[in-house]
Formats: sequence, structure tokens, C-alpha cells
Amino acid sequence: MAERNASGEYVSLVIHELRNPLIGIDAAARVLARDLGAHPAGRRAALVAEEARHLLDLLESVTDAEAAASGRLRSVLRSVDLAAVVRAAVEGAHLSEHEVRVRGVEGPVPVRADARRLRQVLGNLLANAGQYSPAGSPIDVTLSVDGRPRRATVEVRDRGPGIPAAQRRRLFRKFTRLTTADGTRGSGLGLYISKAIAEDHKGEVSYRPARGGGSAFSLRIPLRTRAAAARSR
Repeated sequence: MAERNASGEYVSLVIHELRNPLIGIDAAARVLARDLGAHPAGRRAALVAEEARHLLDLLESVTDAEAAASGRLRSVLRSVDLAAVVRAAVEGAHLSEHEVRVRGVEGPVPVRADARRLRQVLGNLLANAGQYSPAGSPIDVTLSVDGRPRRATVEVRDRGPGIPAAQRRRLFRKFTRLTTADGTRGSGLGLYISKAIAEDHKGEVSYRPARGGGSAFSLRIPLRTRAAAARSR
């Protein structure tokens, strides 16, 4: 336990030392890109900003993964409309190369949850769907409600190659990296963190091979009960 705490403190220190310079690089590169516009130097500045933002996102993932591994990942639970969270996640996903089709319950779907954390999970599932499927293929997002047990499910389905059976058992383990549609590899932290967030909401994230090809990932969390609604008033 002491070694794990020491390791966590060291990781936090390194992340802190890296984050501030990266924030400065990102901000400066964005200003240069804006001022230089279509000039080749402006395009290079935009690329620097994009890479800095990617590294900042990676640092955030490492922070969350370390918190999940040590049991320190916490969600601030409030009354939330899951349908609104789904819409916000889709709008923020930036999947311009895909047609994202949202189906199912339009809302409200009351849950007791941390909206930011749920958007993080759904954003990860949507990003994976975009990265692991061909450009131009559709992505389906379906929100449904089950009566017994009372829970809500958000399914994200892509039209990619799917996940080989040999790799499915390791999907939600830390640093399990799959190859994307363009041949690059992810950080291996997104699904691990998503699983921890779902469990912190007394829910789960699961995978199934989609009928007709592709992958389907689902986030399931309990619906808000009447008793919980009464307590929140």
C-alpha cells in the first residue's frame, strides 16, 4: 500500500510538472495559428496546438487511471437527465467523418450521476467508434430504459472490423491497446477509466460484437428512484 501511494504521488508530481508547460505551449500555438492563418507557419502552429492538446488529454487519462487504480476516483452525484448528457456528448464528439444517429428515448431520463463523468465515458466510446471504423460509416447511439431492473442503457455501435475474440477479455484492463482504423494505437486507458466511472455509478460498461459486423459498447446505470428524488428536493 505504501509503495502504491508513493507511486501515485510521484505520478501526480510528474503530471503537474508537465501540465503547466503544455498549457502554455497550447495557448501560444493557438494564438500563432490564429494570427498567421493560412500561412504555412500558421498551419504548423495549429499542429503544435493539436499535439499539445492531445498530450494534455493523455495526462488527464493517466491521472484518472491512477485514481481508479487506488480507489480515489470519485463522482459528484446529482439529479441528471441522461438524455441531455447523451446529446451533449454527441455534440462534443467532433465526428465529422461519420454520420452519428441518435435513437431511442428523447428524455427526460432521470438518473443520479456525475454529468461530467458520464460525458467522459460516452465521449470515450464515441471517440473509439470513430477511430476504429472507416471514415463515412455511420455510428448509432441508442438510449433505452429497462423496467426490471430499473436502469438506463446507452449503446454506441460502429461499423468497424470488431474486436477479435482473443482480445475481448482484456478490453477493460489498463493499457490494453487496440489498433485503430488508420493503423495507430490508443493509450489503452479509456475503457479502463470508463469501467471505473461506471462502477462508481453502480453501473457497468460492456462490449458485444454487433450483428452484421462492428462493435457495440454499452453504458448501463440505475435510474433515479422516487426515494432518491424525494431526498434531493
